[in-house]
Formats: sequence, structure tokens, C-alpha cells
Amino acid sequence: MSSYKVQEIPGGQLELGEAPHWDAARQSLYYVSLTEATIHRLDHKQNKVYSASVDGCSSTSFIVPVKGRSSEFVVGDGTRLVLISWDGLSAKVHIVKVIADLAGQESGNRWNDGKVDSRGRLYAGTMTTDENCFEICTGSFYRFEADKMSFVKQFGDVFISNGLAWNDKTKKFYYVDSAAYEVRVFDVDKDGNVSNGQVLFDFKDNGKKPVPFPDGMTIDEKGNLYVAVFHGSKVLKINPKGKVEQEILIPAKQVTSVAFGGPNLDELYVTTARKQVIDPQLAPAGATFKVCYCQHTTLITSRQHFVRPFNSSRGRGDGSKTCSSCPVWQNNNDQTTTN
Repeated sequence: MSSYKVQEIPGGQLELGEAPHWDAARQSLYYVSLTEATIHRLDHKQNKVYSASVDGCSSTSFIVPVKGRSSEFVVGDGTRLVLISWDGLSAKVHIVKVIADLAGQESGNRWNDGKVDSRGRLYAGTMTTDENCFEICTGSFYRFEADKMSFVKQFGDVFISNGLAWNDKTKKFYYVDSAAYEVRVFDVDKDGNVSNGQVLFDFKDNGKKPVPFPDGMTIDEKGNLYVAVFHGSKVLKINPKGKVEQEILIPAKQVTSVAFGGPNLDELYVTTARKQVIDPQLAPAGATFKVCYCQHTTLITSRQHFVRPFNSSRGRGDGSKTCSSCPVWQNNNDQTTTN
């Protein structure tokens, strides 16, 4: 079993830290505090965190860089996808444009987790805004077609859409619906559509749903999944056969999400929440942590599997970790609005 060390990174405690995303070009980790409508950047070289509030956003579910645009990002806000401009330093940013909005189809819901695959296609899922979210399955999971500025629904009946991960070698997609207490594995076709979902790992105990439940997720080059366990103070390393290989203990109960980063992609970043969901949370709840593996341990995520932002060219897969900008956004017939 691999030995490791857990370090709290600077930046303080967030109400609901989420959606860590490593950007190799900037050598920075981006993440959000969903309920506070803030975005954050850890500068790896400086070991310093820069934070900003997003004026006009009610929430920030995820943040994804735009390819070729060093200061542009796509952010999930409520049921909207919005474009923002941020230099990574300023304390306040504004919405540049509303790219798309699912308010008509997703009334009473909001975006939760969102990521991109290795070909730059954006996927995101929704959940109810009702406090009784473990009993209401009105959410859905979507793929966004940037060239058509439209969403393609992959499936519905979702409680809390959460962790996403892809294995390009096996053409598999992994998905967490937190209130289903399962990690499911799907087939992925050439167009990015998912099908044939099967349970890979069940968090339930003899059919009963325990308090700890799965949240965000990432994958390494060997196909092992790393699943954040909310209210479980840990990240589970699960192999492709659905067996737990390691428990990575985190000094905060409400572990929300994970992502590999660092110059060699061998550092596991873990976000947490201080918001009271079940019981009061004390520091360092809400902090973001870095898990460093000890010498002689190799745990490097493949760049092919690493999170990448969405690409306007559906057939392109250039290995970039930043999204390509969508030319449709500048189209005179574009129906999106500008704030």
C-alpha cells in the first residue's frame, strides 16, 4: 500500500469547495466555492491562492479554462453556462456572456459537477435546489455541443449529479450520483454519448444507505478511480474491477472532490466543505489539501485521462488541457445574451 502525506494548502476554509481542475499551462489549480459564488487559483510555484467573487453569479458549480484565451473561463452558474474573464489575480470578476441556459428544462434545479473529456467535450449534470435532495431525482446529465450551442441529454432521473471520469484506453466513462450511493461505468461512443450503465462499486451496506456517500472523482493512468467520500473523511482508491485498494484519510469530514496536479501530475488535490450538512464542521473543514506520495511511489495520472476543458471542434483531440474557444459565440446569429 502506498504511503502518503497530507498537507493543507493556503487559502483558508471554503463553505463548499468543489471542482478542482489542474491547468498545466498556468501551473495552477483552479477550484470553486459553489455556494459562495467564488473562484480560486492556487499558483503552484508561489504556493499562494488568489480568490475572486463572480459578480452576477448566484453559484459557481465548476470552472473550466478556454483554449487559446489565457484569461477566459466557462463557469456553471445555476442552470447557466457563463463565460468570464479573469486574470487570476483580481478579487472581483464579471460575466462576459451567457453561453447557454437550461432554465426551461431544469426549473428548480442547478448545475452541480461538470468536467470535460480528453477531446474537449463538456459534460455536466444537474440536481434539485430543494433541501430534500436525497429524495428528489429531477436532475439530468448532459453533454454540451459547442458547435450547435445545445445540450444533448445523456440520461435523467438523477438525484445529485457528481463525480465524472473517463478512461480513453477502454472507452469507459465513470459516474457518481451521490444519492444512489454508486459508482457506475458506461460505454462511450465516438460522438461522446454514454450508454449501458452498470454498477462498478456500491457504497450501500447490505442495501442500507450509510451517512458517508460518494462525491467527486478522478482517475489515474492505470484506471484506478479516486472517489471523495463526503462525511467519510477519506478518498477511496478503487481499481477497475471495483475493489478498494486504499483509503486516503483526510483531516476533514466533508470531502467533496479530487484532481491530480503538480508539474508531474503526481499530487492529489482534495477539496472539502465547512457548510453544515449533517452536523457542525470545525477547522480545517473547508480547506483544500494536497496529498503527496512518498519517494519510490509512482502515481502519475496520464495526460490522456486528465481533465480537459471543452473543445469547439468535436473531432479534435490535441492533448491540450485548456479549452478551445467556440467560434459560434461570436456568431451574429448567436442567441446568447451579454451581461
